[in-house]
Amino acid sequence: MINKRLLIFATIMSFCTSTFVSAFIVFLKIGFDMNFLIKWWERFIIAWPVVFCCIIIFVPLINKFLDKFFKKI
Repeated sequence: MINKRLLIFATIMSFCTSTFVSAFIVFLKIGFDMNFLIKWWERFIIAWPVVFCCIIIFVPLINKFLDKFFKKI
């Protein structure tokens, strides 16, 4: 079961990551012009749920791996 902390973390982290990466990619592609916010929003609205799902899936797996790895050290 997904705990509250992971959901809150995934929401905040996916928002921050999606906001920055989508803005950065749009800026590199078209620069900062009149269409920037529209193009950014179109990419952000797709990226946020994808990044959220990735965090929900991968963070527990990575944490479990790291716990096992550092117990051996």
